[in-house]
Amino acid sequence: MKAKPTVSIIINNYNYELFLQECIDSALNQTYPFVEVIVVDDGSTDHSHDIMSSYGSKIVSVLKSNGGQASSLNEGFKVCKGEIICFLDSDDLFHHDKIEKIVNLFVQNNLINLPVALHNRFESIDEKGLLIETDMVSNILDLQNLEWRLLSKIIQGRFCFFNQELTKVCTPEQVYKFAAKYRYIPYIGMPTSSISISRTMAEKVFPLPIDKNKVMNYQADNFITKAASLIGLVYSTNLAFTQYRFHRNSWSHGMKKVTQEKEEWINKLQDNFLNLKLKSIAKKPVFSFLQSLQASGFYRCHFGYKSGDHLLRLAFDLIKWNLDFTTLTFFVMTLVRGFYYKLRVFYHNFWSDKYQPKS
Repeated sequence: MKAKPTVSIIINNYNYELFLQECIDSALNQTYPFVEVIVVDDGSTDHSHDIMSSYGSKIVSVLKSNGGQASSLNEGFKVCKGEIICFLDSDDLFHHDKIEKIVNLFVQNNLINLPVALHNRFESIDEKGLLIETDMVSNILDLQNLEWRLLSKIIQGRFCFFNQELTKVCTPEQVYKFAAKYRYIPYIGMPTSSISISRTMAEKVFPLPIDKNKVMNYQADNFITKAASLIGLVYSTNLAFTQYRFHRNSWSHGMKKVTQEKEEWINKLQDNFLNLKLKSIAKKPVFSFLQSLQASGFYRCHFGYKSGDHLLRLAFDLIKWNLDFTTLTFFVMTLVRGFYYKLRVFYHNFWSDKYQPKS
């Protein structure tokens, strides 16, 4: 292991000319000297190419047709040479000493040659780059709280993500045990710009799944984080090295527009990807989003009161797959909700027919 390993920063960009220069500068102006900056442009139609060209040989430029975030990171990984790989969305920023501190954490704890994913905290900034107060980190942790409580039972200890400067969060054996019970795994990590992985891990995770017929502009961090937790070690640090930008075109706005068909397609793509990773390490494929604990929210969100039949089928599918206190509780609650929804639909249809004007 080198005392001074090379670090690759892979920036993925699509039509973010407003933020791209500041992003690239934050990657280039690191206190750690052994850094290569790779900028992958995903078919931008703005002036992103001109901005990239202005840096000349200071960056490795990769130009491609529009294929989505996962395809951009795949192309970046193909050309990178680093022993540690850090990802950066082109609307976010790195602190000037992020890479130096990340390298120290990897080197001092002998992690470089292991399959490791390391997640750091982040600060929030607005379109102008000014620090703002948000609860996004807390919200991410709160959203995962129920799932992480389930995971903590398998880990057999309190699940702590940002506990100290370096925390070993979980092992692949613990995560697979969870997946085998509930047919999915929670997102054990932070957004793209707060993820660093060893090359050993990257070689096991990449390439990320893509669909040549559809463009997916987000979810790449989902694939990286979930695959990494299945096949390697997950660490976190309570230090903030990244600035996450909130703006009108950011991920958090785009997520509101996801249709039922697109969400179902993405989750099927993810299931296939994760099951292939399990096969590669001689483990039984277990992922099936539409037959997991998470599917209840999907059906209720997209079908509303018409989701009764889906919920009843889900309740029986899950209890047949695995019987424990969690799935039994889920079975009872989902069964009740499913029958209630069917009754609501029957009641609505009955009275609608009864009072429908006769022609």
